Amino acid sequence: MSLLVSLANLIRPHTADIALAMVATLLVIFGDHINDAVRRLVKGQPIWARVGVFIALCTFGYGALSVWLTPILKSYLQTLSAGEYLAIVVGGFLLVGILAERHQKGR
Repeated sequence: MSLLVSLANLIRPHTADIALAMVATLLVIFGDHINDAVRRLVKGQPIWARVGVFIALCTFGYGALSVWLTPILKSYLQTLSAGEYLAIVVGGFLLVGILAERHQKGR
């Protein structure tokens, strides 16, 4: 068990970066779906409105999601024991990788 604790202690200082990487990757994976939904909402609007909504979505929407979700995930990860922390981090990156692979094959 001390190996798990040592490994978790080695990784824990990077928790903020890990949380940001997970959030950003999920936003990239699901960004197409979000963009498609917004595109359907503004379909009949003038071009200037569609472009404005898209710019706002990309800058404020995705930026806000990154800024809000990263500290939430970081705080959650910091509450975990060493074993739970490693399981969630490794499992989370595996899940994100599987989702990214499936998303790319679905294109």
